[in-house]
Amino acid sequence: MKAARPEARGPVAEQTPLVSVVIPTRGRPELLRETLAAILDQDYAGRLEIVVVHDREEVDPTLAALSRPDRDLVSIPNTRTGGLCGARNSGLLASHGAFVASCDDDDLWHPDKVRLQVERLLGDPALLAVGAGIRLLMGDRGNVDWQARERHVSHERLLGNRVKELHSSTLMMRRAAFDLDQVGLYDEDLPHGYGEDYDWVLRASRVGSIGTVQEILADIRKDVPSWFRDRSLNTAVALEYLLDKHPDLRDRRRGHARILGQIAAARAAAGERGRGARIAGRALSRYPAAPHAWIALAIAGPGIEPRRMLGVARRLGRGLS
Repeated sequence: MKAARPEARGPVAEQTPLVSVVIPTRGRPELLRETLAAILDQDYAGRLEIVVVHDREEVDPTLAALSRPDRDLVSIPNTRTGGLCGARNSGLLASHGAFVASCDDDDLWHPDKVRLQVERLLGDPALLAVGAGIRLLMGDRGNVDWQARERHVSHERLLGNRVKELHSSTLMMRRAAFDLDQVGLYDEDLPHGYGEDYDWVLRASRVGSIGTVQEILADIRKDVPSWFRDRSLNTAVALEYLLDKHPDLRDRRRGHARILGQIAAARAAAGERGRGARIAGRALSRYPAAPHAWIALAIAGPGIEPRRMLGVARRLGRGLS
C-alpha cells in the first residue's frame, strides 16, 4: 500500500494551503479534459485536490491517471440530489481543502488563478469568497473581456446586479463559509440548479465579505452548448424561485426589474410571448431602463431569434443570465 503523503506544516503550508477544486460534469468528456488540463497547469506552489463529480453518469476511473505531484485528481458519483447543486455538494463534502474553488466542466482557468485568489483570501481574513474577471469566448463573434469592477462586492450591489465576476468558474470560497447557518451548502431545492452561484453569494454576502481579483483569470465558454440553452422555461422557474427566496430583491426597483426582465425574456424565448410581454411591462413599470425587459419585448413582439439577442446582450456586457 502506498504510504500517505505527509501534510506540509509551518509557514510554507500557511501560505500555500490545500485548495479543493470541485467540478460537476455530465456528458462532456472532451471538454472536461481540457478544463482539467488548465487546472493541473496552475502555477500555485501548494497542493490541489481536484474532485470530478459525475452527475447521473458512470464515473470515469481513467481520470485519476491525470494526477501529478501535488495535483491529486479523483472521480466520484453525485450521491445527493441529481443535478448541479447536488453534484457541487457531493464534491464539497468529499473534499478537504481550507479553500474550495468551483469550476464548470467546459471553462478554462488562467495559470495564475489559484495563486492570486489564495493570496487575496490570505490577505483579507474577512473575505468568505472571491471571484475574478472573466473572458467570454464567443467563437466567431469574438471574445468579450469583463474585468472585475470592484475589489469588494456588497450585498446591495448583488441585489441590483448578478455580478458575473462571481461566476461558478471563478469562485474560491472558504470551507468555513459552508458551515455558517445563514450560508450553508448549495440549495438542492433550486429548480434545475440555475443560478446556484448567485443564490450562494447572496446568502454569503449577508453575513460576510465578498471580494474579487480584478484581473481576468478564467475563460468562460459561450461557443459550446450549455445545459441551459433551449431550456428557457427552466431559467424562468428558477428565477421566480429566487425572487421568492430572497424577498429583498423586490425592495430594489432596479434589481427587481432586472430579474423580472430576465424572466420575461426567458418566457418569451420559450414561446410564451404574451406572458413574457406582460412580465416585461411589470419590469418597465419598476425601472423603465431595464435592459432585459426591452430585450424580452423584442423577442415577444417581432419574434427576434433569442440566441441573436443573447449574443448582442453579452457583447454589451448585459447577459441574459
